[in-house]
Amino acid sequence: MKIALGEQFFSPRIVGFTVYPEGHFLLAAVPLTAYTVARWRRLPSGPMVLLLLVATQLPDVIDKPLAWTFAILPSGRMLAHSLVVSLPILSVLVLLAARRGYGRHAVVFSAGYLSHIAGDFYPIVRLGTDYYFFPNLFWPLLAAHPDRTPSFAAHAPDSLLSLVVPLVVFGLAVSYSVVTVYRRHEQVLAVIPQR
Repeated sequence: MKIALGEQFFSPRIVGFTVYPEGHFLLAAVPLTAYTVARWRRLPSGPMVLLLLVATQLPDVIDKPLAWTFAILPSGRMLAHSLVVSLPILSVLVLLAARRGYGRHAVVFSAGYLSHIAGDFYPIVRLGTDYYFFPNLFWPLLAAHPDRTPSFAAHAPDSLLSLVVPLVVFGLAVSYSVVTVYRRHEQVLAVIPQR
């Protein structure tokens, strides 16, 4: 007997977990929003939301095509999903951005990026090194395990109806970003004296 609950499927013998793109975004956006509201009593800015949207999708945008389209990597959770690779790159990014006055943006980007990795590898908390993709988290120090179904077709949605949630989530995020940037632009224009 299987019980479907969102993106998780539980059965007596098999526990499989997949976080889909909108789940990766929400995993980072909800804490960012809660923090921003608690700290500054306002919603995150549009550019921050857009930055978070890009950061939470980037590991898959890098790894999945390299593995499933070009067959350069054996797994869609390997290069950009590896802490050995991503932590040094994100650290340098934060340091360089902080020097140029964009430290907060780099921290939000890094948090979003790392939340994607946490979403993909959270079964390690329960399964430890028995989790099939555990070695991929530490590639190239450990040999990565290949994907069991290495293709976009194998991971495609069952129906067009299942695309509604991601389209709504991403549509709202992009719309919010555009509206807040537009409002900020209008405020700046209102301050500039007219000739």
